[in-house]
Amino acid sequence: MGGPMTRATNLILLCVLFLVVWPVHGQTPTTAEGYVNRGNVRDGKGDYDGALSDYAKAIELDPRSAVAYYNRVLAWNKHGDLDGAISDYTKAIELEPRYMQAHNNRGNARKAKGDFDGAITDYTKALELNPRFAQAYYNRASARAGKGDLDGAISEYTKAIEIDPLYTYAYNNRGLARFRKGDVDGAIADYTKAIDIEPGYIPAYNNRGLARENKQDLDGAIADYTKAIDIDPRYPQASYNRRALARSQKGDLGGAISDYTKAIEIEPRDVQSYNNLAWLWATNSTEALRDGKKAVEYAHKAAELTKWEDPNVLDTLAAAYAEAGNFDEAVKWENKALSFPEFAKSSGAEARQHLLLYKERKPYHEPPPR
Repeated sequence: MGGPMTRATNLILLCVLFLVVWPVHGQTPTTAEGYVNRGNVRDGKGDYDGALSDYAKAIELDPRSAVAYYNRVLAWNKHGDLDGAISDYTKAIELEPRYMQAHNNRGNARKAKGDFDGAITDYTKALELNPRFAQAYYNRASARAGKGDLDGAISEYTKAIEIDPLYTYAYNNRGLARFRKGDVDGAIADYTKAIDIEPGYIPAYNNRGLARENKQDLDGAIADYTKAIDIDPRYPQASYNRRALARSQKGDLGGAISDYTKAIEIEPRDVQSYNNLAWLWATNSTEALRDGKKAVEYAHKAAELTKWEDPNVLDTLAAAYAEAGNFDEAVKWENKALSFPEFAKSSGAEARQHLLLYKERKPYHEPPPR
């Protein structure tokens, strides 16, 4: 699933920096420590190039300053240079082999690059240095999940929770792993615990909503998505998008249209909401809610955003053209969708039925809800 991203996943966690008070405002540092401290100040002000320059000068003055290498990672991160970050963490570890946070954070950088095995090695070393390091268990769990080892991930999240019973993110992410394994009830229990610990933690509401939706508890799902929206009405459009889907399943099509529209307002490049709105306007069983012109407009936007390479969007575009009465375009885009092998394999039977309708110059409408 495309589950919501959590705030702790794939972050490169950083130590508290060493700051000093300058004796004279603007005075040029004369020591490695002084350059490190000025680099920290510059980094805090967003002057990342200046910070890199200061850390480099500190290393020039003291090539064995593990702190200078470690702190320079701050600026590499802001530049998005994971290779630079890994290189500096490695140098800091060479100078200070027991630098636990450097091992842990190099693991985060490697994980962000997709090197899950390298990340696991780093987290394991950090745990050798401190077996009670809950964050390293959490991070190693995330890396195992990235490799598809869900049982290993669940075990690691559980260990992190044993060490820190109030570890909100560990409960949430263990819930994600359990959901992926099909343990929906276990996932709901974990999301609920995360919410009990931190009632304003929006990802847990979204994730629990999805799990409840999976169990066809649409009212419960809608309640969770609504709570996420109440906490932050500008929260990423996922809450609105998911609530729209749940409302649509319940037959509340007006509510669904309102939610999709809000999602697009928040994120104008929200392909899923454009596509879902277009499908609703093109194929809805309620004639009063169908609008071929709008369906074509929104499906066309979704196709543009996906560079005409998403067969599901092209399938929607075909349905939209059919509702608008342009059956030649409908046939054209349904054939294009069917030219994608994976789509033809997973959705080909239904798409070919739609194609026959378009060739007969008939639109496709979904059956009325029971």
